Amino acid sequence: MTELRPAKAGEVDIWFEAIVRNMDRLRQWLPWANLEFQRDDIGRYLAEREKDNAERIALTAGIWCGEELCGAIGLHRIDQQNRSTSIGYWLESSREGQGLMTGAVRTMVTEGFQNFGLHRIEIRCATGNQKSCAIPRRLGFVEEGILREAERLGDRWVDLRVFSMLEGDWDGTSTGLPGDCKSFPLRT
Repeated sequence: MTELRPAKAGEVDIWFEAIVRNMDRLRQWLPWANLEFQRDDIGRYLAEREKDNAERIALTAGIWCGEELCGAIGLHRIDQQNRSTSIGYWLESSREGQGLMTGAVRTMVTEGFQNFGLHRIEIRCATGNQKSCAIPRRLGFVEEGILREAERLGDRWVDLRVFSMLEGDWDGTSTGLPGDCKSFPLRT
């Protein structure tokens, strides 16, 4: 069974091992995935995310396939005044193409609109990251444009595609999904 579980500070070893297994691939697209990344970094990160989750100012969850952590997803820190946030995510390469991330994003978008009172959710993806860009497209997000050289990845700058979904446009359905891709339960 696949489910989303809120991040917990006590899961440092599990998260660290999953990230290290995928570091070469993550480094291509995520600014925090670098050679200086250490176990202490994930410890601080998980403690901060657990606190954010408890305070409902953000929501970070692991994507669990049975008892294996196979990725992560989060509603980043919420702009309360504008009722908006963005979503970030990563997935183990061996789990790609199964609809897992599309289902996880669907769950988080629904959670954001139904339980966090959000009005707008963005997803920003490097223009070269076709797999990541395919997810908001599948879910009916509107592609708003490209931010030129908006993110530094190692020694290079990348352009970011900006996708958005508004609460009034979200119905939780989509087309062209691989397999039986539904929302996943979110443990609380």
